[in-house]
Amino acid sequence: MKETLNNTTAEETLSAVTSPTLEEEAVLKTMMEAGVFYGLNRSKTNPKVKPYLATTKSGVEIINLLETLKSLNEAAAVLKEKVAHGALPLIVGTTPAVKAIVKEMAHRLNLPYTTERWLGGTLTNFKTILGRVNYMKKLEGDRLTGKLEKYTKKERLNIEREMAKLNRLFSGLELMEKLPGIAIIFDLKSQEVVAAETKRMKIPTIAISNTNGDPDIVQYPIISNDKNPASIRFIAEYLTKAIEEGKEEAFKIAKENEAKAEIKTETK
Repeated sequence: MKETLNNTTAEETLSAVTSPTLEEEAVLKTMMEAGVFYGLNRSKTNPKVKPYLATTKSGVEIINLLETLKSLNEAAAVLKEKVAHGALPLIVGTTPAVKAIVKEMAHRLNLPYTTERWLGGTLTNFKTILGRVNYMKKLEGDRLTGKLEKYTKKERLNIEREMAKLNRLFSGLELMEKLPGIAIIFDLKSQEVVAAETKRMKIPTIAISNTNGDPDIVQYPIISNDKNPASIRFIAEYLTKAIEEGKEEAFKIAKENEAKAEIKTETK
């Protein structure tokens, strides 16, 4: 079966896509090369995902790349708009296939993230979580400035153990000093608890999901291959560009507001 799928050509898969424009076709071919179109076995497919599918080949779902591209563009537009107006994105991805890419994306954009086990209540009990994160940051600051030297060896050992535990739980959340204005979830099926928290807190959510996920539990589902690093990286890069454009727009808006404030001050 794998050999059959590997022999699926770009022409075969793209033929299931209805009337793409020339611009769309170029992006679709890149998506094809990244393997974005590979879904899971039909037996694992969530019935709600069927509108996003092109066909089934050797029992494996083939995702309609045009639908994925439409979803990507919608999500990217919302993401750019939110960031341009000051929203803080939170990126979540804890499965082995996505965590390294999520961490790289977050570091590049200087954004909060979670790549280890999601701690229930991170959003719904945010004040408590923020307190623990700030405590972790304080201990790390004390360690760097030598303030822990006043403690006995045994006390320092206990503090270091506590710091290690806090890092396991909260590493990546140091920059989340307020509730996120939008969330990005990689591998929706494994992060349904996160989606439930963002929904409860009314945080707009973009979620990358394979064919086994429920697209109705988030506002902006992106149905794509979330097992292949090339596919994941393509999606991450697409969303990264939207965030970078949003930050540029935010900078322009800030400059325009400063200029308006100066003019207003001069006219007084």
